[in-house]
Amino acid sequence: MKKVRKIYDSILRQPAAPVTVFDEQLKKLSKEMLLVMHDNSGMGLAANQFGANIDLLVLEYRPIKDDPNAKPIGPMALSNARVIKASQVTETISEGCLSLPGLELAVTRSSGVTVIAQDLTGKPVTIKAKGLLARILQHEIDHLDGSLFTDRATGVKNLKNFAWAKIVFFGSDQFSLTILESLIGAGLNITAVITETDKPSGRGQQIKVPKIKTIASQTGITVVQPQTKTEIIDVLDQLQPDLVILASYGKILPEQALGIPLYGALNVHPSLLPKYRGATPIQSTILAGDQVTGVTIMKMNAGVDTGEIVSQTTAPIAPDETFLTLRDRLSTVGVRLLLKTLPLYLSGQVKIQPQSGKATETRQLSKEMGEIDLLASPETIDRQIRALNPWPGTFTFLGDKRLKILSATIDGKKITLETVQLEGRNPTAWPEFVRGHAKQLKNCSWYANIA
Repeated sequence: MKKVRKIYDSILRQPAAPVTVFDEQLKKLSKEMLLVMHDNSGMGLAANQFGANIDLLVLEYRPIKDDPNAKPIGPMALSNARVIKASQVTETISEGCLSLPGLELAVTRSSGVTVIAQDLTGKPVTIKAKGLLARILQHEIDHLDGSLFTDRATGVKNLKNFAWAKIVFFGSDQFSLTILESLIGAGLNITAVITETDKPSGRGQQIKVPKIKTIASQTGITVVQPQTKTEIIDVLDQLQPDLVILASYGKILPEQALGIPLYGALNVHPSLLPKYRGATPIQSTILAGDQVTGVTIMKMNAGVDTGEIVSQTTAPIAPDETFLTLRDRLSTVGVRLLLKTLPLYLSGQVKIQPQSGKATETRQLSKEMGEIDLLASPETIDRQIRALNPWPGTFTFLGDKRLKILSATIDGKKITLETVQLEGRNPTAWPEFVRGHAKQLKNCSWYANIA
């Protein structure tokens, strides 16, 4: 049996083509539509919701048993239906839609309408409808014109109207934790958090628990730590979320997993896509010396950061911006954008756009990438130090020992080191380090390049 098309299926925004052939195929289609409508507990269904680009609607209302005052509406199939007269008296009633499952918003419509249409044989039909029948007809005719009920609804920007949506959140680091805490604080329904597995860390190889796991557990949210793509699919299949939100998870979700949530999966990505796709967008923008970056809310697909853009905003980069300060600031920017975007996205009011422009692919960082050539330009050295701390960290060598460079500034045409850490020692201010290692430093080729 066919499924009802959901929001952002392009056919829902296309005006339906007029029915010109009235044959057995049309009758068969209307019967199939009625079956699917009843199977989804609906009262009306337009053909484009069924994937057919023709001007056909079906409707029927079967009152629930505990509502003795409700009157049934018999099954009806209409083609080429149009409202030719609408009463000035209106009613504001909560509506839902099979193409936007779970969502209900108040919609003001005429309490009575006159509709002209054709039946399944092509015979002209005139219907004078009031109350529920009038509302169903207006709702389905809107569909056939390429409109959703949310185009007319009030409250589409109110986040509280979307607390019904079951959200599964994917994330693993501080960037994602900031976003998760804001979603929780906004009253959204986070049914589960999926994060990386606990891992041994440090010289003692003690098990390190992701901070996001601790915070989620403290708030009573279920935490899952799948190790394989198959486990991710199984978890989502069991949870059946309405929406997935991902922010800095560290793994690529399999395509099968993306098809499970009713409203798809959104990624909060800290760059202006398609620039800086991949795992290190923040470090890459600092290394490039960019003055502007931003955050993109992307509808995920099977590629790496190649999905359609739902929303995007820019943010300036300060001259002394470090990875940590920019990460924290972009997480705040991302939260504001996400909370503004979610109601519009879940109500079908966002114009999703494919990515355009030259794509830039980032690469995973390695420890070796932290080695700095202190004979390079001060600007290059400065950007490396700001981008690559705390990990993989930046360093050079003093003799046979690694010298970590924790912070520095530019002084004229030279780099000024501020804080360094010699292998096996504690961090030290650069002037103090120079006093203790003057003889060794004078033998270093790079020392003369330091202010």
